[in-house]
Formats: sequence, C-alpha cells, structure tokens
Amino acid sequence: MDRNFLKENRNGFYLKNLSLLKKKGKVCLVEKLEKIKFPQNVEILETKVGVPTLRVKKNTGQTILLHSAYDPFKEAKNFIEGYNFEDTLFLIILGFGLGYHVKEILKTCPWLRLIAVIEPQVSLFKLAINLLDLSSVLSSSKIKLILEDDPVRIKGEILPLAEVFLTGKTSIICHNPYFYLLGKEAFKIKKSINDAIFWSRTNLVTNIGRGETFQKNILTNIPHIINNPGIKNLFGKFKKRPAICVAAGPSLNKNVHLLREAKNKALIICVDAALRTMLEHGIEPDIVVSIDYGKGTRSLFEGVMEKTENLFLAADPEVYPDVLSDFKGKKFIINIHKPLCQWLNGFMEDKGFLEKGASVAHAAFSLAKASGADPIVLVGQDLCYPGGVTHAEGAVHRKKVAIGIDKKTGKKYLLSKDKDGRWKGRDLIMVKDIYGRDVPTSPDMYSYLVYFERLISLTEAKCIDATEGGVRISGTELMSLREVIDRYCREELGVRKILEEAAKAKENVDLGKLKDEVGKVITELKKINFYAGQGQKVIKKLYREIKRNSNRQKIEALAEESNQLKDEIVKVRPYLRSFLEQEMYSYLYLAQRKTNLRLDKFSRRKRLINQIEKVGIFYDGVKQASEKLICDFQTALNNLILIG
Repeated sequence: MDRNFLKENRNGFYLKNLSLLKKKGKVCLVEKLEKIKFPQNVEILETKVGVPTLRVKKNTGQTILLHSAYDPFKEAKNFIEGYNFEDTLFLIILGFGLGYHVKEILKTCPWLRLIAVIEPQVSLFKLAINLLDLSSVLSSSKIKLILEDDPVRIKGEILPLAEVFLTGKTSIICHNPYFYLLGKEAFKIKKSINDAIFWSRTNLVTNIGRGETFQKNILTNIPHIINNPGIKNLFGKFKKRPAICVAAGPSLNKNVHLLREAKNKALIICVDAALRTMLEHGIEPDIVVSIDYGKGTRSLFEGVMEKTENLFLAADPEVYPDVLSDFKGKKFIINIHKPLCQWLNGFMEDKGFLEKGASVAHAAFSLAKASGADPIVLVGQDLCYPGGVTHAEGAVHRKKVAIGIDKKTGKKYLLSKDKDGRWKGRDLIMVKDIYGRDVPTSPDMYSYLVYFERLISLTEAKCIDATEGGVRISGTELMSLREVIDRYCREELGVRKILEEAAKAKENVDLGKLKDEVGKVITELKKINFYAGQGQKVIKKLYREIKRNSNRQKIEALAEESNQLKDEIVKVRPYLRSFLEQEMYSYLYLAQRKTNLRLDKFSRRKRLINQIEKVGIFYDGVKQASEKLICDFQTALNNLILIG
C-alpha cells in the first residue's frame, strides 16, 4: 500500500470523516487538519487482514509499528483485555494511531461515560481519517479528541473535563507504541494530565466546602460593588510598562528592600499576605490584591489596615466583607464568572473580568496582564518552603515547616507548626527549584504552580521570575530583581496619577430595578423551599413503601408526585437555578456519583432505590440552599434600602 492510496480515497473516507467533525462543531480542528501535511517519515502498510497499519521512522533511525502487521483488530482486543475497566467510568487514552483500539473500547466498554483521546502527532491523525472510516469514533458523544503535542495545551484541554472525571473512577492508559514513539514526552504529557486532575480536585474540594460562603459574601458586598469603580478602568493603562507582582514567599526576604528603587518606575502589585512585610520595610505597593473568602483574610491586614489610606485595593465580590469595609484607601472591584455576579451585571455596568485562579497571586498576575504590562515580574513567588518556613518575615501566617518520615512505612510527609506549638502533618510533594534541586511543597501549593504555568502559557508578555528562590516555574525567564530594576525600571511612570484617574470612574447602576428584583427572588425562593420540603416528605414515604414491598401502583403514584414537585423546582428561571446549584455543590456532587454507578450491575429494586436516593439528595440540597439564600438575599435587600 503506497501514498497513491491517499489520493484515491481523499473524496471517500477523508471527506466523510471531516463532515462528522464539522457536525460536532469542530470547525477549527477541521481547518487545522486541512493545513497540515502528511508525515514524510511514515510508511503505510497493508496487513494480512487487508486493513492498513503504519510504520513510523524516528530521527534516530528506529522504526515503530503502530499496529499489528497481521491483525490490528485482534491486537486491539488483546490490548484492551490487558486492562480492567470494570469500574472505570472515564478513560483518557494517549495515542490514537489508526484508532483500532479506540473502536474496540467503544464496542466492549459501553458503560464508559467519557473517553478523552490525546493524539500528539496531528499528522498521524490526518493519515487516519484518510485511510479508514472512523464514523463510529467521530460521531460518538463519548469521544473527546485532543490533537495537541504541547503538555501545557493538553493540560488546558483536560482542565474543563477534569472535574467530571472526579465523579467516578478515571483510568489513564497509553497505547503501547506511543511509549517508544514519544519517549520522554509521553511522561510529560501524562504528568500534565495528572496535574490537571489534581488541580480540579483541589478546586472541587474548595467549592464543596465553601460554595455557600462565596454567595453570602457577594450579597453582603453589594454596597461596595455598587459604590466602587471596576477593575476595567485599569485595563491597558500600563501598556508595555513593567509590573512587579509581589507574593509573600520566604524568598521575599532576600530582595524586598530593592522594591523601593522600583517605586513609580514599575506598577507594584502586592498580594494581601505580603503587605505587612512591604510596609515594615517602608515600601508602599501601588495596588493590594485581596480575593479570599475566609475570615483569615482580614487577619492578613492585622496591624496595618490603618496604614492603607494611600493605597489602592483590588478585590473581587467574594472577598471576606470586612476587608472591603475596613480598607481605608480607594478600591477597584473585580468581576468574576459566577452566576450571582453575572446576574448583577443585568442591573449595572460590568466592572471588568479577571481570571483570579485559585490564589491571590494568580489574581495579581492577571491584573498585571490586563493592565498591558510587559514584562511581568514575579517576586516572592516560591510555591514551596525554602528555609523551613511558609512565608516571608512579617507575614501574619508565617509558620515553620519540616519533613517528617513515617517510621513504619518510610513515607515522607510535610509538617507545619501551629501557633500553639504543635506540629501537624499533611501530604508532601517534591518539586524542582530554580537550581534543579528537589524541594518540598504541599498539594495546594503544587496546584497553584500548575495553574500559574497555564496562565503564563497564555500570556504574550515576557514573564520573569525574580523570586531568587523557590520552584522553577515553566514559561518564565530567571533573573535577579537587581537585574530587572537595572534593565526595565529606568523611567518615571506617574503610577499614582494613573491610579487616581482610574479611581474616579463609576459604573451606572439601576438601583430601583435591582431592589425590585431581589424582592422577587426572595418570593420565588420561598416557593422553592416549600416544594423541596414536600419532596422530602414524599421521598420518606417512598422508602417506607419499598421496604414494605407495597404494591407497584402505590409506589408509582408516589414517584409521580415526587416528579411533579421536582418539575416545579427545576422550571424556575435559569439564574435562580444557578444560584441554588452554587449553594448545593456538595449535594450535586453526591448525586452525580450516584448517577455514575454501574447501574447495569444492579437489580431492578436496587436501581429504583438508587434513583430515589438521588432525588432525596436533590431535595435535601434544595431545601438547605433555599433557606440559606432567602436569609442572604434579605440581608442584601436591607443593605440596598439603606443605600437609597
């Protein structure tokens, strides 16, 4: 079989496969494939059973057969039989080749909910859609194709899916020839996949634990959201000017004194945890960024809040309310993609969106990027614990850390010393620092690193790591702060004048309409609360009747009553439903895990019980969420009345 085969079949398999991709909305992918040339290092072979296989020649001269030269179908079956996917619901496959193994998985594992297929060699995929009819794969709603070779971009594709993966068992496999074809890149790609899932797990835990706090803070902060200008007024105001993002890592002690020389020659953006350290050195940052929702955020300003009169604060609506109310200087409000904030946008001008990520340092970086700054310089961004401490001197939450070893298992773990002098253990991850040495970090810090590298990969500006210690952050150029100041901080920028001018802006708001709508929301939430309470009673009756083995007619009548109550709840306006979903994150997660059980293994009675349990979780969540939201919206209404 030679390359003439491709020309003969171009109007056959190729166009059919492309049309399937277009139907799934993959227009950009189709355009990408059309531009790519066929690989010159690949030989097309006809197998003993009459279908094609591929032989790839690497730069080293080594040749790799992607599928059997005899029977690729049998080989694919043997490959799949080597894994136990019995309890797997989500599968990630590295390597598509000609897709024989992917077809076999679709056929033999119908219970799989989602299959993400990563093909780093895009030209090989172009060969595949020319050589074979892949309609069973390309038309499947279960298949997610990722045609990328860069681990960072692959991570970006996996991130939106990763939270779904956490609701059931996920397996990651590599098509065997790709270990040899990709070499070390295969391990980098697998690491990027695991990093994305790790990040989502951290994010999910936060949402489950604090979803209700986020919305309460937003509703409490409404007066500040209305009365202060949006962060958009700073967008593009420091184009091609240097910005220095100051975090509170231990290495800040090395060079914080130099920041005085950068004053007014760079935009200095400081995270809230680093403010005390900077002020103790007599250095006022231009902007302090604060986004965290918890009470501990206010404590970061302990002893220095009275000194904030000449500073500017950038905070999002979820921030702990006392931070916004107590800060003495002028404030900018950051908009975020949360349902409640999007709803508020219907009554006031948009404040300007920033990607705040998972840490205040991410938000500071996003602000520097949005301001148009170039270069963006990181200082104090260790993301690990050099010197056996968590933060720079002066930071409120500075603690001692050490590495502990379990005497029985030999496993290492991270120890941190609390104020009471007790050491507490948690998981430990070893990472490489800027000198190539292994250093300890925590899972949350590691997730911040993962997200930072994603942000940097999407940034056109030069990114410089002038921390002079800490973790090696991919995508940054290493430089000392002294070098940065000498090279980039040479002229006066008039930073304060720019900030003062931006702070004069004020977005319009329809206060009367907002108050009316809040009142309507409270009324609707009370109805929803009633329906949820009735639903809880019906579910209890259903459980009782099933245990008694009552007649089918009685059970069906109760099920119908439950469905009617559920319909009354879900037919509410979409934004109200989104408020409830944010509030009941943990309940939805539990219900999703119930949905993702292998129900084909269950008896009819167990399937019925599973369904009732899911609906019961739903009613419990709606009942609790609506009660909480009624209280929070009432507080918001009272505050709006005080405004006027």
